[in-house]
Amino acid sequence: MTQKRDLSAEKIIQTAKDLILNGNADAATFSNIAKKLDCKTQALYFYFKNRYELNSAITQDYLKSLTETLKDECLGYSGKEGLVKMAKVMREFGLENLSLSLLAIKSSDLTNKEYFKYIIEINSMMKRFMNVFIQDNAKQMTITRGIRGLVIGEVVSESVGLFHNPLIKNTISFEENLYKILS
Repeated sequence: MTQKRDLSAEKIIQTAKDLILNGNADAATFSNIAKKLDCKTQALYFYFKNRYELNSAITQDYLKSLTETLKDECLGYSGKEGLVKMAKVMREFGLENLSLSLLAIKSSDLTNKEYFKYIIEINSMMKRFMNVFIQDNAKQMTITRGIRGLVIGEVVSESVGLFHNPLIKNTISFEENLYKILS
């Protein structure tokens, strides 16, 4: 049995993420996490008071990973090309981590300073790309909102199977909508 001294918030978060990715957002119960870590459920409460606090930590980890992925994948891009790349990376990341994405959407609390830090960083990256071809702050905000809405809509719609239509590939419709937002 895992001892309390061998546990950490990071181990618990990683185990919860594994359970979510292999099941769904509801799979990361304290009971399931304790079974996976071979410890008592009560030991987890030392690190997280409740499921809300755990989900908050998972969402923060998700946003951190997304931000790091965006930095890595969009390095060397600029302007409109950079913004398109960024939107595609966000969509891809969201779909590759679908259950975590849905949890993050559901659990987001923008009053949480740690979440907000990553959201601000992502928005700043978008703004740097837009500064090359759009200087109007209102237009930049509209584009930023449009891209975020498009990406979140894609992830949610994919999760319920709405975009499985032979008329048009989901990637093509995503790009068409993205270029409409940018025009």
